[in-house]
Amino acid sequence: MWLQLVFLLTIYALTGCSSLFKEDQEKANLHLRIGTSHLMNGNYPAALNELLLAESIDDSNPLIQNNLALAYFVRDRFDLAEIHVRKALKLNPAFTDARNNFSRILIERGRYQEAIAEAKVVAKDLTYQEPAKPLLNLGMAYFRMGNFSSAQQELSKAIDFQRENCQAQSLLGRTFYELKNYARAAEQLDRAVSFCQKSQFDEPHYYSALSYFQTGDVKKAEARMEEVIKLYPNGKYQERARAMLETMRR
Repeated sequence: MWLQLVFLLTIYALTGCSSLFKEDQEKANLHLRIGTSHLMNGNYPAALNELLLAESIDDSNPLIQNNLALAYFVRDRFDLAEIHVRKALKLNPAFTDARNNFSRILIERGRYQEAIAEAKVVAKDLTYQEPAKPLLNLGMAYFRMGNFSSAQQELSKAIDFQRENCQAQSLLGRTFYELKNYARAAEQLDRAVSFCQKSQFDEPHYYSALSYFQTGDVKKAEARMEEVIKLYPNGKYQERARAMLETMRR
């Protein structure tokens, strides 16, 4: 399930600079590539094993440190993820994607002002090829702080850059829901569903149902909850959807 979030955290598999002998550098880069492949395919224990081997050979490669941060991030070890992303940035302060990852990790650690500061640095890098990512991080940080007007602004900008961004589309819908604009939330979350279903991200489906329920369209809400149960049998909102469906039918 975590690889649905890869679009938030770009994974590199490039060769970094090092002072190692060529043979050792090649070994480190091989483990880096294998670990990155495992990470992208959702095989997280194998990914971590390979990336730790890469680090044991070359601990001065910022790409290895960045990918180790991602490997720990997907296992919810945000403390270790922060350690490694900081190492990546110490080795290469201009490593913009690592800085964006740092912002995302800080969000999960509840340090929203720090996350906002880092995301703003990323957003100022006009050479960065993923401009939607720092805007999404800004929107997420503001959302979790309860600053929904700022969240709406940043998430809308992210969508302007990347219309198909599932996370931004979904979080914008949830922002409208928190603002109690349920009709607009339902419309936005339905839009998010079309982008998120392929990645098996059930959040917009669930909140779409809640939004329709709040507007009084119980039939549509029930249909959406049934879809959550059917389409996402292992999803985060499976049990909540069942409970809400029972409540709606009483």
